[in-house]
Amino acid sequence: MTAFPPLELDCPDPAGCPVIDRVPDWAPVGALLPGQVWYRAYDGQFGRDEYNPGYGDTRFAPIESATGRRVPTMYLAADETSALLETIFHTVDAPSAAPGPPLAAPTVPEGKLRSWLVTALESPTPAQLADFRDPALAAMGVERPQLITSPAEHYPCTRRIATAVHHDPRGVAGIIWHSRQAELTGHDPVETVVLFGDRHASGRGQWIRKEAGSRNLFEGRGRDLAEEIAARLGARIV
Repeated sequence: MTAFPPLELDCPDPAGCPVIDRVPDWAPVGALLPGQVWYRAYDGQFGRDEYNPGYGDTRFAPIESATGRRVPTMYLAADETSALLETIFHTVDAPSAAPGPPLAAPTVPEGKLRSWLVTALESPTPAQLADFRDPALAAMGVERPQLITSPAEHYPCTRRIATAVHHDPRGVAGIIWHSRQAELTGHDPVETVVLFGDRHASGRGQWIRKEAGSRNLFEGRGRDLAEEIAARLGARIV
């Protein structure tokens, strides 16, 4: 059995926590429709459609099932930039306009780019997902910073919401929301998904590869994309 680090679900600052303290009254929505291309940025230790078995520290993963088993997860996005924002750049915040001395530029280790790739995939089947996209959040009275764009130090809090979604008897296969790309570019919202591997197409090789396959982030077009995102975030690749 794989030994995972203990889950961290305790809020680091309960008095100042920006994340909602209860699960909103979400509704399921159909997604991952046939013919729709999704982009995945992933660590090369996993296959292009192999779920992360339960490592890491992200907004909605890792989590455990109601029986205490670690839930495999996969992040996807409707474009490459959002795929990277939700994975390799997920802890880097956009530059702040708040008054005061400028903060030191955040950094992303260049060595990390050597092991990460981005690929285009199509799901073999549709899925029912918990809808946390902007219109759904507005209908629930939840603001984006309370769940979708809260700081990385409050990932334990957003993971509690993801855990509750996974435990819900409706048995959805994941969560769909709008990437933080809109805050960075002013463009229209981009859909982003986290999938639960115990609910959706988790056999290796089931997903349909699209475009030209996987590209690394250390050179060529992949590196150009990583440099562009770092510049938008005011970050340095070192």
